[in-house]
Amino acid sequence: MPNHALQRTAAGRRGCNRRASWPPSLSLGRWLDTMHILTSLIVVGLALLCGCAHKDEMRFTKGTGDMGQFVMQQALKRDARPVATNGLPVIAGDWSYSEDQYGVVLHLSRERFPEVQAFLLQAFGPPAQEATDTTDGGKLGWHSPKTIGVALQFGYDPERTQVIVLRPQPASEIIKRIPEALERSKK
Repeated sequence: MPNHALQRTAAGRRGCNRRASWPPSLSLGRWLDTMHILTSLIVVGLALLCGCAHKDEMRFTKGTGDMGQFVMQQALKRDARPVATNGLPVIAGDWSYSEDQYGVVLHLSRERFPEVQAFLLQAFGPPAQEATDTTDGGKLGWHSPKTIGVALQFGYDPERTQVIVLRPQPASEIIKRIPEALERSKK
């Protein structure tokens, strides 16, 4: 008789740890799903370590108009699959962005996070990882390329709200960038 205890999770209960268990024998389908999630996490990690710029410092440009529409345009440009494109909330006010061949990083004030989170939920549906607490007092969440076609990270730290939209990248490309990311993290 199979042990179904590993199949039960506490994800549906408030306050429970939402991390997935790692049973020793994964089916091929679950193994592929796990590898896809790990690839997404590596992409997000590289974005955090390297940023989206080749130089040591990212150059930000002042954005104009609705930041939500800019996020949608950037995501669609990278083949995103949103759940909605019309009737989305407007995110007005001051914001800035930095873009390169891998994606775009957007910054706006820390207090704007609830607006950004509401926009992303309506535009892309529930995230693969809800925004959870970080060690610096912020929050971090993301949408998976498997679900929406792009890696989309959102969160805040004590200084700002940040959204990162990255094009899908093959694992071979990500692996090639790991040494660069590790070197930059030492600076």
